[in-house]
Amino acid sequence: MPPFDSAPIHGRLFIANASAHRPATLKPLPDGSALLDDGSTEQALAPGALRWSSPIGTTARRATLADGAVFETRDYDRADRLARGSGQRSATRLHQLERSRARWLALVVVAVLAFVIGLRWTVPWLGDTAAALLPHSVEARIGDSVMDALDRVALHPSELPASTRQAILVVFDDLKAHANAPSGSLRLVFRQGGALVGANALALPGGKIVVTDELVTLAQSPEALAGVLAHEIGHVEHRHGIRQLGRVVGLSAVVMLMTGDISSMTHDIGVMGAGLLELSFSRRFELEADAHSVVLMRKTGRDPDSLAQLLERMEKLLNEADPLPVWLSSHPSTLERTRNIRPPP
Repeated sequence: MPPFDSAPIHGRLFIANASAHRPATLKPLPDGSALLDDGSTEQALAPGALRWSSPIGTTARRATLADGAVFETRDYDRADRLARGSGQRSATRLHQLERSRARWLALVVVAVLAFVIGLRWTVPWLGDTAAALLPHSVEARIGDSVMDALDRVALHPSELPASTRQAILVVFDDLKAHANAPSGSLRLVFRQGGALVGANALALPGGKIVVTDELVTLAQSPEALAGVLAHEIGHVEHRHGIRQLGRVVGLSAVVMLMTGDISSMTHDIGVMGAGLLELSFSRRFELEADAHSVVLMRKTGRDPDSLAQLLERMEKLLNEADPLPVWLSSHPSTLERTRNIRPPP
């Protein structure tokens, strides 16, 4: 048991039914009673004679006397001890609950801030760091696995004539000769996009680039594809594929840690939220690849505007098919991209 504290509690005394007050002290006694001294008189108060209020936030603790006078103090801890000594435990519990609630609220705010900072900055940094340390051979194997999965669920064998594929490969090889990707990493493959992929081009981890028959048809000529090919080469050079994968894995881990049960509705909502954040990372990558495309096109003596023209054609096609195109949802707006590609007049 802690030693009895007989030091006086300092505060002020309000006269009953009046706003006037004067300095006063309450001196606890071992039997639970107290002496009230207002500077002119000293009054003995029996245990339980004071009805203590419960403090809210930083408000003062108030004790009401039998005659209506009120003693007020901000010495919360010692007032609590005196109240406990007189048997008034409920007020003390309410005070402790109030203080505990404030501490928990502060803890929740800190946890939410840490969670947001983690998603916004820590997860991308960890994903990029992991990508930088990953050997290219491992990245290439991951890309091959992604390619196998796409072939099973979304893509179909290309039906482009051999002459068309060869003409596109000539353009691709010219761009590849001016690129800074690891030697032998850049490879071009052709597939039908079908209903799920459509007119599109994809850069997979490791350097494999997929061009769909539908995109070739939309471009109308191999040279018109140069901007898109340069864009995808930019994704490879900046290792966007493996960096994106690292970020998605990080986000998925955070969702699982936060929800625990991957079969619950909470997890489903969390996955959707993680997907929205993943799209914001994708938009930044797309703008970076666009900038790379402009540089690479100029290196090979080509006009970067061909990329802007093809983007506009793709947007028109997708808007005719679906007012909310899936492909554009993971990319910046076409207007924003074409503005960045085309030099100001």
